[in-house]
Amino acid sequence: MKEAKKEYYKIEILNYLMNKEVVSTSQLAEAVGMSEKSIRNKIYEINEFLKENDMGIIQKKPRVGIWLECNDEQKERIQAILINKNATFNRDEDSNRMDEVLKIFFKLRPWETVTTQKLANELYLSSPTILKVIRECEKWLLNYNVSIVNEKNKGYRLDCNENEYRIAMKNFLMKDFNVEKIKSNIDYFFYNIDTKLIQKAIIETENEWNYRFTDESFYEIFIYCCIAYQRKDIQSPVVKDENEIMILQKYNEYPFTVAIFKKLQDKFHILFSNEEVFFLATQMMCSKFIGISAVDEMVEQVSKYDNRLIDFVDMSLRIVGSILDVDLSKDEKLKESLIFHLRPTIFRIRHGFSHTNSLSNFIKTEYKNVFRATMSISILFEEYYGLQLTEDEVGYIVLYIQSAIERMHKHFKVVLIVDSNRAQAQLISERINKSIREIESIKIMSTHDFKLYGDSEGDIVVATTQLDIKDPRIIVIPNLLSESGIVSLREKMTSLFYNKQTKERFFSPECYPLLDLDLLFVEQEFNTREEVLRFMAQSMVDHGYVTKHFIDTVMERENATTTCIGNNISVTHGAQSEVIESKVSIAVLKKPIPWNDEEEVDMVFLLGFKMASPDEIKRIQLFYKEYISIIEKEENIEKIKSMKTNIDLYKFLIQ
Repeated sequence: MKEAKKEYYKIEILNYLMNKEVVSTSQLAEAVGMSEKSIRNKIYEINEFLKENDMGIIQKKPRVGIWLECNDEQKERIQAILINKNATFNRDEDSNRMDEVLKIFFKLRPWETVTTQKLANELYLSSPTILKVIRECEKWLLNYNVSIVNEKNKGYRLDCNENEYRIAMKNFLMKDFNVEKIKSNIDYFFYNIDTKLIQKAIIETENEWNYRFTDESFYEIFIYCCIAYQRKDIQSPVVKDENEIMILQKYNEYPFTVAIFKKLQDKFHILFSNEEVFFLATQMMCSKFIGISAVDEMVEQVSKYDNRLIDFVDMSLRIVGSILDVDLSKDEKLKESLIFHLRPTIFRIRHGFSHTNSLSNFIKTEYKNVFRATMSISILFEEYYGLQLTEDEVGYIVLYIQSAIERMHKHFKVVLIVDSNRAQAQLISERINKSIREIESIKIMSTHDFKLYGDSEGDIVVATTQLDIKDPRIIVIPNLLSESGIVSLREKMTSLFYNKQTKERFFSPECYPLLDLDLLFVEQEFNTREEVLRFMAQSMVDHGYVTKHFIDTVMERENATTTCIGNNISVTHGAQSEVIESKVSIAVLKKPIPWNDEEEVDMVFLLGFKMASPDEIKRIQLFYKEYISIIEKEENIEKIKSMKTNIDLYKFLIQ
């Protein structure tokens, strides 16, 4: 209501100026019913709108007055806006303009086009502004591999395949996920369809199958069904992979989709193609629409029809467990969770829907060792599925593995050294217990008692001040009542856990074949990510370790996902198919270079790994384990960066 009132006053002001030659601010304020200060603010907003859309300008001259300066063509366009009840003068309406243009594009059939002039007339905008909005639309559509092409003497149209069109349109209709707006969009695009009948078919199937969708999932299926009906005589979705269809048919999503389309066919007395069923079932797989309550039912399905996924999960747990020195293979809950997660993940990545993970940066920092170990299975994923496992997807897997590790190691006994009053000691104890679930018990002692009697049962000794005692269990954190103090305690506990049974070591003899003096580079200077990677890859090509196409697969991975792992380090790799002999190249840069929009890198590991035999797999597992033990320590990173020759670096790595 407030916004409508603002627009009303702007229209009244512009109407008044259209009918007067020159007026004063006081005359205008009296005519519209506003204060002179408010009039001046509104004049500014209207003037910016007019200038931006090439509709003239409001001139102001002291002691003379205010007047509207425009030609006849501009005056006609202003008049059209004044007649339009939905007119708006807000300058921050770029998003709304983009939405209006996208609506027009999505309503076009594949062979139809729209001209700049027609868009300008429909939206009451100038041609330059329309061109600017089209560029904004192009950016939005690029996320779905949809482009806007301009056909000479015809106009603009969307260029994409049918699958891309439908996914983009569905996401456009559900933009910002506002139910009322979604309903309005459905009414706008499918006004010629009995959408209530489609809705009824989905709800009936949902009830018969005893599934309960979230609102978001329901509307996604609803929109896809509306699109299928509307475009049944225009174009069918594309079915790409027969093997994928064979697997898809074994899962619950497929018969559920068949049931929906069967109801639609009965209600509308029409036939839908098999491609429509496969497309919607695939979207369900990608988005995990159906929440199967019995996980064991889903795992049983996978065990029967998708042995490759079972094998991949088993192999992944062996690899990551070996690197972290923990046995993950016996954790059935972890195995089931990964199967449940990876089943739709494979479909998502294959169809370009890889999910973003807002926790990625936190995961890389908080669980960096698990993250680095889990990155090792990305090569295995490419081998099994021919797909890039992105950093965001790795992050989700890390959370499952970290949870499993915490289940295995959740019994830390803590000795808390506090010399303040008992009440404060108890407060600190409760704060730690509440914040860190891995702690089983806390024993409170004074410095005097600890020095006198000691304690042999505690795994960790936490003190608020430095103690003149040599004990590797001691952690000193002055501010245990603060959030930063708890974070510091958790970090040191994690470090203690990973290092308490791990002796100081670098690469063992089994890994030496992966190292080559000629692939180690120190004090290098590069300006871009591509420069350093091409230099390293070319060195591997020159020595016959990889094919000349290896660099293309490296850059493809870099463009697909970030390879930064923290501490200004990047670890990347190319496709196994382009590797002749497994090798590692390392480059240490004199100064950091931008690696992505947020991170810089001054140390690069380029991996050319081929896992064609059990011995090679074991060697690469061992490499990951030992490489993590090296770079997890700041002093090791600093030593590597201080090396003056490749020989120094080689000697350091094999000491």
